Amino acid sequence: MDTNYITRTNSSNLAGYSFVIMAAFCWSLATLFSKILFAAGLSALEISFWRASLGCICFGLHAACTRSLNIRPYHACLFIIWGMLSIGGLFYIYFLSMQHSGAAMGVVLLYTAPVWVALLSKFVSHEEVSKQKWLSIAIALCGVVFICFSGGSLQAEMSTTGIICGLGSGLCYALQYPFFKYWQKHYRTETLYTYMQLGGTLLLLPFTHFHTPYSATTWPIIMMTALLTGYAAFWAYGQSMKRIPQVHVAVFCNLEPILGTLWACFFFGENFTAAGWIGFAMILSAVVLLSLEGRRSSYV
Repeated sequence: MDTNYITRTNSSNLAGYSFVIMAAFCWSLATLFSKILFAAGLSALEISFWRASLGCICFGLHAACTRSLNIRPYHACLFIIWGMLSIGGLFYIYFLSMQHSGAAMGVVLLYTAPVWVALLSKFVSHEEVSKQKWLSIAIALCGVVFICFSGGSLQAEMSTTGIICGLGSGLCYALQYPFFKYWQKHYRTETLYTYMQLGGTLLLLPFTHFHTPYSATTWPIIMMTALLTGYAAFWAYGQSMKRIPQVHVAVFCNLEPILGTLWACFFFGENFTAAGWIGFAMILSAVVLLSLEGRRSSYV
């Protein structure tokens, strides 16, 4: 076998794993930034708007530099419309979940996304769902029950709004998987996310009100939120999807809820009750089980 080919393959794999770890780390910082911005008086809508709009500008500049901004008008409209749901909707209900139930709980419920993917494959695509997938779904649902009735990471009274928004963010996140997987074969990552984040911005703008005056320390946090969680994380995610199997990406993305929970607990004193930590472990275990089954299937 060609040693140069093996070297190139190994280098590509290493780069792919590095990119997905970078994406998970950057996304996890949303828990830190959101807590700081909430404390500064910003609403979930404001944070979501800045994350989408400034992220769109970053991707637009990137796409312009690579001369990949000009695409078919029909495709541009499709990406914008899809971005309204998968970017605008996701960003808003994700931060709303954090605001009502705690940053740690928000990031954990976001990672019910693979469970939504499994359910959609059964009831929408009519794919065969194995016993292991059903077991994983059952474990995840039990975990959701545990973590929700624990009062969340704020250990306050159970917030129905926080729970619904958290599960909804997982569903919106799940919808990105098949869409991005298909279109990344035809367009660059920066092209897709330029138009998708434009759609998110257009959806959020009419509903966003800027009542709180921003301090000198608020703007840097807004910029870091957009640059790291709205641009760098999505770009790194796209690069990893090109280099390693999707199931491997899914496994390593599980670092995000772990890191996000650690940031919220360590820096802001959030914590789950015993029941909450059991729920956290069950949801994470279910996601790993789903990912491992996908990995085995990819070798068949």
